[in-house]
Amino acid sequence: MKTNQFYVVVAILFAVCVLGIHHYMAYICPTCNDHVDSMGHVAPISHGVSNIRLTTDVEKVPVRHPVSSIQPTTSRKTVSHFKDVPDMTLTVRMSSNVASLLNFFFCTMLRSLTLYWSGQLGNLGLILDKESQEDHKFAENIQKYQKQLGINMSFYYEPLPKNKRVLTVVKGRSHGYNRQLYSSFIMDKFISTPIVAWIDTDGKFTTPVARDNILTGNKLRVKGMDTFQYSWLKSWNRFTERMIGKPMPSDFMTYFPVYIWRDTITNCRNYILKYLNVSTIEEAYIQVGSQEPTAPVSSVNIIMTYAFYFEKERYDWHIDIGNVDLQKYNKLHLIPGHELTSPDLTPDFHVTLHDKYYKDDKNIVNRQAYCAAVNNTVLNMEHNIKQMCEPFKTNEMWVLFEFCNKVKQEHLTTWCKNKNKHCSSMIKEHYDKTRQLVNKGVYNLDLKKLTLVEEAAKFHNVKCQPFM
Repeated sequence: MKTNQFYVVVAILFAVCVLGIHHYMAYICPTCNDHVDSMGHVAPISHGVSNIRLTTDVEKVPVRHPVSSIQPTTSRKTVSHFKDVPDMTLTVRMSSNVASLLNFFFCTMLRSLTLYWSGQLGNLGLILDKESQEDHKFAENIQKYQKQLGINMSFYYEPLPKNKRVLTVVKGRSHGYNRQLYSSFIMDKFISTPIVAWIDTDGKFTTPVARDNILTGNKLRVKGMDTFQYSWLKSWNRFTERMIGKPMPSDFMTYFPVYIWRDTITNCRNYILKYLNVSTIEEAYIQVGSQEPTAPVSSVNIIMTYAFYFEKERYDWHIDIGNVDLQKYNKLHLIPGHELTSPDLTPDFHVTLHDKYYKDDKNIVNRQAYCAAVNNTVLNMEHNIKQMCEPFKTNEMWVLFEFCNKVKQEHLTTWCKNKNKHCSSMIKEHYDKTRQLVNKGVYNLDLKKLTLVEEAAKFHNVKCQPFM
């Protein structure tokens, strides 16, 4: 009996020691358990199909990843060219039930992504509808191709909002569109990496992505543009002001991916709850949507406007105010104490364009983009590719300063007026870096990957037009 009592005492002491060590580690390393949110849900960290629960209740205490705390990542399985870049997830919110989204996903986004987004940068994270069997089948289909494509994929399943008014509150928008907009405010409940690289299915990559396209030092790059002449900007601005009480300083829906610190989304949501005096983001969305029932919503602009006013030091701002005087622009669009300054106006270019609103019937951009990426690299091009690229040898990739052309969203008449030397040198510098990335094997520009994407698309009855 005494022996049994002895073992019981030892077991109790061992448990107490383990608990003590756990609390001590939590004290000295408060971010070591970042993959567990404040609601006790474990964020998915595997590359397989993840099925996580979601509550619409949110944290009350903002989470911060101070800029000074960025450390080289150690979670990547291979030695990475981007080892000093914090982990990120290229994040897409979609539904396989919408034919147009499926078409854009495979034929536009995924085909270009396999060429110009490195798996070393991070996973492709797809947030899907939990109740949709089609979405589960979609995930099972495309994950079969991830190894051959060189892109790890993570899948997340978001349940329907508890309050179904979320799906109908903004009139003139489908249930799916309303759900996608609402979903933007809870992406951090699914994505566990420090950076969310947010892109739509109709975003087309046009060049390999380098470190400098994402970060300046340890600040995430942000691009914006003065497009306030468009009627929908006035509606977006009105919705944004109702959500956070601040006007939009710029239009941030003019570039992809939008790179966001994950906890900026958390902090923005918590601020909205406090500002509107509600307990859930569902209530906030319904409250503002009811006040603006016909106004379009831009969640990108809401979140990045919050970032501008409350976390500006964490981001590197590149705002094109066109040919408007800075003082006049500030008076029109900013509030005192939060004006734009000259360093915020530094030119920058795009690594994607908005394919839905970019007219390019002959796929000239795809051919020119590929030829620019492969030019002067160690890769051996087949004869037909060499022939295709011959006409582009003397062309500069000015499309890097465009986003849409059906709707005028470009920098060729502002930052790069008359195709000036400064912008030209930026293009040259980018392709010097691209050449290094290709020669080091970070990008292999293998066109066979496009065939794999098209094969995966056929499973969903999607047939893509020739890429080039």
